[in-house]
Amino acid sequence: MRKGNARPYFYILPALFLAFVFVYTPFIQSVFSSFFSIRQNGTINEFTGLENYRKLFSNEIFRESFANTFSFMILFVPLNIALITAAVLLTESLGKGKKIIETVFMLPMAIGMSSIALIFKYMFRPSIGIINRIIGYDVPWTNNAFWAMLSVAFLGVFLDFGLDYLLLLSALRNLDVSVTQAARLDGASERQVFTKIKLPLISPTLFFILFISIKDALLICAPIMVMTEGGPFRSTQTIVYYYYIEAFRNSNYAAAYSISTAVFIIAALITLISARIERQEVHYEN
Repeated sequence: MRKGNARPYFYILPALFLAFVFVYTPFIQSVFSSFFSIRQNGTINEFTGLENYRKLFSNEIFRESFANTFSFMILFVPLNIALITAAVLLTESLGKGKKIIETVFMLPMAIGMSSIALIFKYMFRPSIGIINRIIGYDVPWTNNAFWAMLSVAFLGVFLDFGLDYLLLLSALRNLDVSVTQAARLDGASERQVFTKIKLPLISPTLFFILFISIKDALLICAPIMVMTEGGPFRSTQTIVYYYYIEAFRNSNYAAAYSISTAVFIIAALITLISARIERQEVHYEN
């Protein structure tokens, strides 16, 4: 290897160092510690093998949190993709005022997560919340498991909306205009142009947004901490929020380490499945 070829690697050394210190080293320590019993002061006691995992998967609260996580994912991911796509198509169909609409749709990126979660908490209150006043129904948002989960899904969509909208809008506007113009000259309708030409061409970006949405659904914690605190009756308590409770409230570090390792394994499996689907279904422009 020539001497000059090694120079670019020095530019990424600071990032690699930070990743090693703050990401990889804590993760390796967590996996290692999950095979031991841990005292409340955080020191390792004795080797227990897979006992922590046996207790974890036999724990009803963990199984309930696991089910809640995937329930949230089923609600959040399709809703997020559908609303993002609808917003992008609406923007592209407008004439005057397009810049104003774009600014409104990107506005969530400028607001802090905790602030948004707190605002949603008061908006979805059954008695005094503005949402029930707007729709004219007394929906028990915080007193019913399904409605509480749906309100958290709306919060998740709002948090991700700005960035996802920007990504999809950029992908749509970077398409080769000559391809769609040729299709229209051949008599294709707008629906056919979108489904047969535009949608396949923006599928890499859609897949990326889908993957990020799944990741956000799997790791959601702070919005639930602010908005519902896992209620009612743990119906919105997710895996990562359960990890937070065990680690920082109960000081049950052995369970917390096991939960973090389990979340990593689940995320890795989802990544592998997503990569396989991408190779088969996603079309890249040559």
